[in-house]
Amino acid sequence: MAALAAVTLMTLGSFLVVRPFIPAALWAVIFAVSSWPLFTLLEKKLGGRSGAAAGIITILFILVFLVPIAFVGVKLAEQSALASDLVRQLLSNGLPPLPSWATKIPLAGKFLSEKWSAFSATTPTLLENLGPYMKSVGGMLFSAGASIGLTIGMMFLSMFILFFFLKEGRSIATVLDRMAYRIGDEKGRRLLNLAGATMSSVVYGILGAAFVQGLLATFGFWLAGVPGWLFLGIAVGAVALIPVGLTNIILFPVAGWLFYTGQTGWGIFMIVWGLFVGNIDGYIRPAVISRGANLPFIIVFLGVLGGIATGGILGLFIGATVLGVFYTLLTDWASWDNGCGETAPATTNVNND
Repeated sequence: MAALAAVTLMTLGSFLVVRPFIPAALWAVIFAVSSWPLFTLLEKKLGGRSGAAAGIITILFILVFLVPIAFVGVKLAEQSALASDLVRQLLSNGLPPLPSWATKIPLAGKFLSEKWSAFSATTPTLLENLGPYMKSVGGMLFSAGASIGLTIGMMFLSMFILFFFLKEGRSIATVLDRMAYRIGDEKGRRLLNLAGATMSSVVYGILGAAFVQGLLATFGFWLAGVPGWLFLGIAVGAVALIPVGLTNIILFPVAGWLFYTGQTGWGIFMIVWGLFVGNIDGYIRPAVISRGANLPFIIVFLGVLGGIATGGILGLFIGATVLGVFYTLLTDWASWDNGCGETAPATTNVNND
């Protein structure tokens, strides 16, 4: 009894110690499993030097995740004061004249011109009413930059853990394999492999779709000559990680800016391009994820949103992966239990390549 109490206390104490680092550790586990094929390939090319291979993989993840997020955070901090001044000038001086092309729109041109002029005339009054809130604009952007800074710190920790997970991956995998076998024999091992395949598929699907969308958006911004095209492209890639069509909150305002500056042709192009970029993830993400596990879109969708709601950016992949793995294991377990204590072939599609 005393031994059981001691083990319980040690377990609880260990959990309390590592609790702050659980999100970072989960990130490291997810990316270690997802990058394992690349790690083994690099290790082989480097003559079995696992430390060097793990270092290269870790640096790649830093370049893919930390550098873009740090870039966005620095830009938000730099632009906080500029954003406040810009809004103040806009409200105090009134809106600029409506573009000439807008006034020439059949039937609606005169109406738009009148409404635009009327609204522009009232903007000085809006400044007096909104004055108390204007000071918070820069503060909100600065706070967002600071929040990103804290996230970057936690992600650095996850990259540090990732290095050791990769370097010692084989010994860790051996321990997990033995544990799975002791819990569920060969079925336990199969479920462990199934969890790894699902984990990789979710990460590849989310990252692949976001990368393609960000790349296409960046190309469109550059082609249309939009100022800050690189920053905007990275921002599109970042919001594309959330599968709810948030890319349009960047692409469509850019199209509006092009129309406003008289670049009607490029504005039309950006609208069409934005629709294409915003919808392409509906084909990329399911195609990639289905290679490793048959996950319904709603599972990934709820996992992403739930992960963000509970853990911010760090919860993005954790939520989708945990929910996806749970769903896959549950359906696989149900397919093997026929109610008679006998096993039946599983229907889950697993790619063991």
